[in-house]
Amino acid sequence: MGIPAYTKIILVPGDERSSRQYGISRIMIVTLIVLAAMMAGVVALLMMSFAGKHTERSRIRELETELAAANQDILVAGQLATELDQMRAVQEKLLIMLGVQDASPVGTDSLAAWLEDVPASSEEGMQRAASLSLSPRPDRWPAKGFVTREFISGNISRGIKPHLGIDIAGPRDAPVTAAAPGTVARTGTDDFLGNFVEIRHGLGYLTVYGHLSRIAVGKGDRVEAGQVVAYMGESGQTTGPHLHFEIWRQGEAVDPRTVVAGDPPQN
Repeated sequence: MGIPAYTKIILVPGDERSSRQYGISRIMIVTLIVLAAMMAGVVALLMMSFAGKHTERSRIRELETELAAANQDILVAGQLATELDQMRAVQEKLLIMLGVQDASPVGTDSLAAWLEDVPASSEEGMQRAASLSLSPRPDRWPAKGFVTREFISGNISRGIKPHLGIDIAGPRDAPVTAAAPGTVARTGTDDFLGNFVEIRHGLGYLTVYGHLSRIAVGKGDRVEAGQVVAYMGESGQTTGPHLHFEIWRQGEAVDPRTVVAGDPPQN
């Protein structure tokens, strides 16, 4: 049934007043229906948009909460990393002091490096630590002769080349002895030091003996203070027979005169 061309609306009041009549054309009715439909659509869109915004706000709050938690986790992780680095530094220092931890040489002018092998077990590591931590520091000169060159820490920026040991001149094949009890860390040949021996002692000390003619010990040998470990020579970069003697403490080269008292004995 279609919409009539003209619709009459009669309003009858509840009292005795006369009734009223209104006429509405078909176009007016269609227009009202269309407007009502449009209004309903707008209301529906507004409700959907509001619901979507509410969902977005809820998601934003959730993301903000997750971000805050993630930032807190990052902060805690950073603090843990810092604490681990501090603990690792303390552990490495303790191991070096015990003579267990290996350390690379600080300067290119020296071969003073720690023993590179790792203990096969924790028991072996503890045995090494116990034996080495009880060893005294270097306290004697390793050879007889005259000091021809002193220790120089150096300053590269000012053109001062470091000399990380003391040179003791003496006759070729004069005995070179261990400055303290310890374990032979390395033996070998270097462009600068020539034939060399490194001995690891307790409390983080390591001694280096260079320019040797012959070597009398091997890696891993246990030596006593005063024991012959090599013989003086002129291997490597040298102009005459002498011993280049270095002392390293906890990975840093130190002046042997600050560790060993007096002067080397004379021939």
